[in-house]
Amino acid sequence: MKRIRNITALMDLTYLDPIMAEYSAFFSGIAEAEKVFFLHVIQEYNLPDKGGRDLPDGEAIYRAIQDRIREEVEKHFNATRPYAIEIRSEEEDASNAIVDFINETETDLVLIGQKYGANREARYGHKISAKAASDTLFVPETATPAIEKILCAIDCSDHAEAAFRLALEMSEKTGAEMASYFLYDTARSYFPASTLISAAIEQERFRKDYRKFLERFGLSPDIIPCHYRELDPSENQAEGVYEAAVHEKADFLIVGAEGGPGNNTSLLGNLAENLYHIEKKTPLLIVKNKGSKRFGWI
Repeated sequence: MKRIRNITALMDLTYLDPIMAEYSAFFSGIAEAEKVFFLHVIQEYNLPDKGGRDLPDGEAIYRAIQDRIREEVEKHFNATRPYAIEIRSEEEDASNAIVDFINETETDLVLIGQKYGANREARYGHKISAKAASDTLFVPETATPAIEKILCAIDCSDHAEAAFRLALEMSEKTGAEMASYFLYDTARSYFPASTLISAAIEQERFRKDYRKFLERFGLSPDIIPCHYRELDPSENQAEGVYEAAVHEKADFLIVGAEGGPGNNTSLLGNLAENLYHIEKKTPLLIVKNKGSKRFGWI
């Protein structure tokens, strides 16, 4: 499999930047990335009027931003760990410039910081994750550079297999434990869901499906435990997955997405989108199934 080459970390000149610099150094080391780009996009309406007096010109602003980002990055990167700082501008939606940059640099993974409470602005993260071809890692403001337990959400599809394979690679690389969360669509049940007998039959069927899924990797449920939770179709599957992550004390969450989080036609695509909107303390990696273009880390 092709190794991951490029990572892009988004910097917004707030208290998130030190966290993003540290986590980017940590994660790029795990992935053995060739290069990390630190990208900041300026909305052009934030630039000073070119006709104004005693105001810095555009180039001076760009240099000042680069210096500010470099100050944080150099605390965690050195000459042996290549990185680049890029400043772009955009007239309207900054997410457009970000997606263009991801495509230009053939970025394999984009890191997006997430704030809490009133500081959280969910303007760009979802758009970027939905439009970009790269995988997306959402980094909460409380993230620490450590991975001791990984929870991987699966539904036995090819997209889930890509995410699960990556989780296995990360587990081998970091020594982290693994657990799974088996998702299934109750609307597709073979039996009426109103009786306890049919529910028990369904539960056993899904356990068999999970065992068959693990057999693809030469594993068994004894090695990687799994959470099963039959939810009402009207409920939010993401909440159940996040509760399982908290219960397992997982400090990393991986989900496979069909065509990106914006695709609600798949169970995992819908899950990825809903997880994005939850205010969580666990880093979330959304893996897109790229088939033969899927990268590997080992």
